[in-house]
Amino acid sequence: MDITFHTLIAKDEPKIAEKIKILVEELNGHPVVVHNIPDMLETLANSKKNFDILVLERMMGRSDSADYVTSLRVQFHTLKIIILSAIESSLEKAKLIDSGADDYLTKPFESIEFQARLKALIRRSGSFSASTYYNIVYITMYLIQRSISIEGLISNLTAKEFLVLHTLSSTVGKIYRRGPTYRKYLGFFTGKRHECG
Repeated sequence: MDITFHTLIAKDEPKIAEKIKILVEELNGHPVVVHNIPDMLETLANSKKNFDILVLERMMGRSDSADYVTSLRVQFHTLKIIILSAIESSLEKAKLIDSGADDYLTKPFESIEFQARLKALIRRSGSFSASTYYNIVYITMYLIQRSISIEGLISNLTAKEFLVLHTLSSTVGKIYRRGPTYRKYLGFFTGKRHECG
């Protein structure tokens, strides 16, 4: 494929995660692998990379990743989420799709099918090559790339940094106070306590 994309693979079985990583690389993707929910949330929130696709294992240890899909969709609205699950149930598939997942692949699956699903997600999204942006005085905000340019100098931001800047710049004049309401509006979903100031 000519297009490049960044993929986060959340899989608790290292050997299978490595195989998925290779399949992504064969499609000209740039994969990052994590093995549990906390690392996945941390990587999405703080990585300088803007991930295009999340390959998400349904059950990782005792954690059900389905509990996080809606929150992920709210904060990372351009992120494409494909669920990997051993649960072959139309009800489960419908539940995950309704909650915000873009695709649901039942295990075990063939490599060719997995890559076909990834290609379909890429074709359905215009975000991988988009350059949506807007200007604020001498600052240019690139919404898809999650970066800013100040007088021509590009700076990549973490998800939290960009979300705070975007929220404040798009609601000029609005006052945000510290506390639960502030954190809820910003969409932080890691469960950690966030204090401002």
